[in-house]
Amino acid sequence: TGTNLRKPSTIVTLRSVWQRFDKSVWFDVKFTLGLDFPNLPYLVDGDLNLTQTISILHYLSAKTGLYPKSSNLGDISRFDMLDHVIQDFFLVNVRLCYSPKDAFEANKDSVINTGKGFMGQFSTALGDKKFFAGDEITGTDFFMFEAIDRFVKLDPSFIEHDNLKKFMERIRDLPQLEKYFSSPESTHCWALNNKHATFR
Repeated sequence: TGTNLRKPSTIVTLRSVWQRFDKSVWFDVKFTLGLDFPNLPYLVDGDLNLTQTISILHYLSAKTGLYPKSSNLGDISRFDMLDHVIQDFFLVNVRLCYSPKDAFEANKDSVINTGKGFMGQFSTALGDKKFFAGDEITGTDFFMFEAIDRFVKLDPSFIEHDNLKKFMERIRDLPQLEKYFSSPESTHCWALNNKHATFR
């Protein structure tokens, strides 16, 4: 499953089993898992099966108390919108990583600049808040962390906004995630992308 979905299940100590697939193995089993819409990532929780990153993120966030606390439909919709913008940002990075080596080298700087355009919007949305919902952390914060971290691995100087630098530090400093970040056996140490990607 996707890296951005690991932290909601880590911070509340959900029992979970993560599976990694290379391309050939995934296509061998894709239509044998009982998924309604087979894709990666996927989640199986009892009788429920889900695919699509944002659907799984929302489910895990709601199940673990990491969904926005507001009962205002407008607030909930704005967070849903932010999750989809993060997904767009995330995919800008993914498409570059899976491009052929010559295209990767030719387009890397342009893609990083595109990512920085998103970062300006994220910085404005965060403002002076601790997390994107204020003082309370949500699944969206973990999604944002993972998406930004992907770009940092391409360019260590990627984060230019002080409030986003502090936001990333707050996530890293969460006591519940100490083992996640420090253990060599953690899923945090997995490659970002599959083995056929140009940038793993």
